[in-house]
Amino acid sequence: VGQGVLEKLVGKHAMFDIVARSEEGKETQISVDCNFGELGDCGRKRYAVGHERNEYLFDVQFPDKHPGAAGTIAVNSDFDKQGKSVDIYEIRVSIVQ
Repeated sequence: VGQGVLEKLVGKHAMFDIVARSEEGKETQISVDCNFGELGDCGRKRYAVGHERNEYLFDVQFPDKHPGAAGTIAVNSDFDKQGKSVDIYEIRVSIVQ
């Protein structure tokens, strides 16, 4: 997540949307971890992901601080070590009004 994006989220309530699906015939789970540096994290999230393209949402209330650097969103599709993969189509963020 670019520093410029994080600067726009300072002091705001943001909704993240991961658009994804599992490989055909192999439902799986994903875990999502975020590191927004000075702005904190998103806690650990887990989702069941099926073959149909779907949206997986989580929200973050960002503190009123300068981010200082870019952040990361890590998606782990194989934490049960069974070789399952996930197609990530996009990750977007919007400010909740």
